[in-house]
Amino acid sequence: MTCNCARPLIRLARTSARSAAIVIGLMLPVSLWAQDNNPEDCAVNGKSDIEDCSLVDSAANAPAPATDTPAEDARILDWAPIDSLPTALQDHQCINCAGRYIDPLADVKTTESPEEARIEADADNTEMREKEVILTGGVKAVQGYRRLSANKAIIDREQESATLTGNVILREPGLLLQGESAKIYSKTEEATVNVGQFVFHEEHMRGSADMLQRDTEGLIHVHNGSFTYCAPGENDWSIRAETMELDLEEGIGTARGARIHVGNVPVFYTPWLRFPLDDRRRTGFLWPDFGNDSTGGLDIAAPIYFNLAPNYDAIYAPRYIEERGLNHELKLRYLNPLVGHWTVGGAYMSKDDKYKDETPAQRSDDRWLGIVKQNALFQQRWRSRVDYSKASDVDYMKDLETSSLDAQRRTSLLQLASMDYLGDSWLLNVNAQQFQSLADDINDDYKKLPQFTGRYRSRGTPFELEPVFAGQYSNFDSDEDRVTGQRVYAEAGLTYPMLWPYGFLTPTVKYRQLEYDLNSSRFFTDSSPAAGSALLSVDGGLVFEQSLSFAGNNLIQTLEPHLYYLYSEYDKQTDQPDFDSAELTFNYSQLFRETRFSGRDRLDDANQVSVGLTSRFIDAENGRKLFSASVGQIFYFRDRKVRLLPFEPPLDESGSEIATEVTFTPNKHLNMRSNLVWDPYSSNMNSGHIQTAYTTDRGTIFNIGYSYRRPLTTINTQLVTEEANISGYFPLNNNWRIFASMNYSTEANTSVEDMAGIEYDTCCWTVRLLHMRYYDNVSGSVPDFNNPDLEREHSTQIQIVLKGMGGFGNRITNIMEDMIRGYKEREY
Repeated sequence: MTCNCARPLIRLARTSARSAAIVIGLMLPVSLWAQDNNPEDCAVNGKSDIEDCSLVDSAANAPAPATDTPAEDARILDWAPIDSLPTALQDHQCINCAGRYIDPLADVKTTESPEEARIEADADNTEMREKEVILTGGVKAVQGYRRLSANKAIIDREQESATLTGNVILREPGLLLQGESAKIYSKTEEATVNVGQFVFHEEHMRGSADMLQRDTEGLIHVHNGSFTYCAPGENDWSIRAETMELDLEEGIGTARGARIHVGNVPVFYTPWLRFPLDDRRRTGFLWPDFGNDSTGGLDIAAPIYFNLAPNYDAIYAPRYIEERGLNHELKLRYLNPLVGHWTVGGAYMSKDDKYKDETPAQRSDDRWLGIVKQNALFQQRWRSRVDYSKASDVDYMKDLETSSLDAQRRTSLLQLASMDYLGDSWLLNVNAQQFQSLADDINDDYKKLPQFTGRYRSRGTPFELEPVFAGQYSNFDSDEDRVTGQRVYAEAGLTYPMLWPYGFLTPTVKYRQLEYDLNSSRFFTDSSPAAGSALLSVDGGLVFEQSLSFAGNNLIQTLEPHLYYLYSEYDKQTDQPDFDSAELTFNYSQLFRETRFSGRDRLDDANQVSVGLTSRFIDAENGRKLFSASVGQIFYFRDRKVRLLPFEPPLDESGSEIATEVTFTPNKHLNMRSNLVWDPYSSNMNSGHIQTAYTTDRGTIFNIGYSYRRPLTTINTQLVTEEANISGYFPLNNNWRIFASMNYSTEANTSVEDMAGIEYDTCCWTVRLLHMRYYDNVSGSVPDFNNPDLEREHSTQIQIVLKGMGGFGNRITNIMEDMIRGYKEREY
């Protein structure tokens, strides 16, 4: 006889890691015994071994009963010590916790609904009474991917209930529920589990309760329960509650009489606490943020999250800064397929006490910041972007954006709106752009209101003649008393790319035209200057390869000569303004560009050839580049008369600096990069940058670098800078880590900015302490150490994280990612 059971055996609802909650629902197929099926049909000599009514499955075998030893307690919760695990499973979390949960049903398929699957049961002995069926000895039942086991099961056919006793185990992939006894009512779907424990394997969560109940409405009631992220046998922290109510449909848990325990000591109590059971967003308080620095003193923020709708939400964070006052910070997010992803936010502080003492009386001491950002892609053709920020004053970012050094050192705030069309043959763009200067003495950025750009999108098919076309219209405005006006740039021509396995050759010819319509200015007598220039370029290279063996590795070495000839006509441009152009920084890539200027205000003249040589060593097995070195130089056949400043003398050097690039990546742990620019005519090293990064699988990060810069443009207005940098994150053992970073000025023999900290990381919590010193200088510049008013700022931050629940002090994460190259915060 076949046991076909229509009702589900067990119903278990899974949750996410951050739910930190118990989720169970139970149903037993007592209808199997309450309807027409005769239990005697499924029993022979007390053994349920009739075809299709039994199942022997190693994954469903119940573990041995729990004992008093910690090892046995851990084993029944599917915990495996680290020395029993293969190396592939020993990740950072496993090492920290000295083990990990191993789900015996991890590979079981969950595509088929268990409600539609047949129930298969097995027991050592079956006893039939008037209204009851008693199963004893190794009771097991399987329905799809669900498993149940117990020492004894009593089925009450009249009440349609089941009583399970002795080592009750309920399983689904990713979830384990274990208890001493359970009572289940099939008709009402009510269930009770006594003295229960639970595990979420993937989420590394476990918990326990005196009693778990499921009511007729599907709500789960937890009596005297707790949960934690800690490994079995460790209870560094836990959340305990007298009662918890878990609503699986809504994904919400409510605890009453909740306490956060550190060890066995309660450190926080709340009579009522609501928390999520899954990844769905919920309105509520987020963890607070703490810090202290010399720019404002004690700094505390207490954010509140508002889940307003599935496609929009908000975060409001009142932030108290000891020496300044209360700052109100708000961020709104909105997502719609028609208008894209929007973020609107800002901050407002009424009467900044410290700012009031430092600024002239005529300035307002109210501080504010407004931000609007948008990104959207429509039908894979239209792309829009908005990035607009505006602050009340030039000091706002360095005074109040204390979580990031990069933010504090901005010299301007971008205000941009743009729209792109991505066609098969054309790329079109329209944008409006301006900047808010954050320096009292710097305001040299023009507004582009608006700018239209169009470019033909070449397919680059070898041995086919391709057209070249680009055009741009720009309207430049300014709040300063200087020239403004409109500019039109256009270029048109032809290119013929040729490509072979051993090399390439691409000749290009085009004509460039530049037109202006200027507003009146005392510096420009001609209101409609223009310039035009024909351009010819030939770009070619060869690739030579040879196979070789080194240290037992099969390698491919390449030798790649590269030639680039450029000819561009000269046209006088001394009567033209400079709206958005600058001289490009010289490096190896600059050898093969068709212009030495950014922007469109200069049509440079040229008659030159660039010579470059690259050699690479490539792993023949996997194609990974192990080493690469490039060197090159430009040779000029005539003086270059076009200058950024109209009355600068021509450039008469016969050759450029020699530029080199070197990369060395022998394995996944070590990476070295170097860029050098050397002037053979003055024997000066004009710039140099060397950076080495080393990482290990255990989390060690070590960076060391050196940079040297002379003025690399032909306008000698930059100071020579020479800096060394070093940073690292070092695990001392499985728990302790230290980290530090320093940027050191070798000219001033002092640190420009430095940071040091310590971290203690366990299986279920992390604490970090960080101290940072820095000078309030512009990003990328060296402070003027001769300035008597120059002061070093200080900041101290602390972070505490309860893994699986979150924590406060997240500013430390931002600082570490800014200052330690390659550091990324781990997600727990």
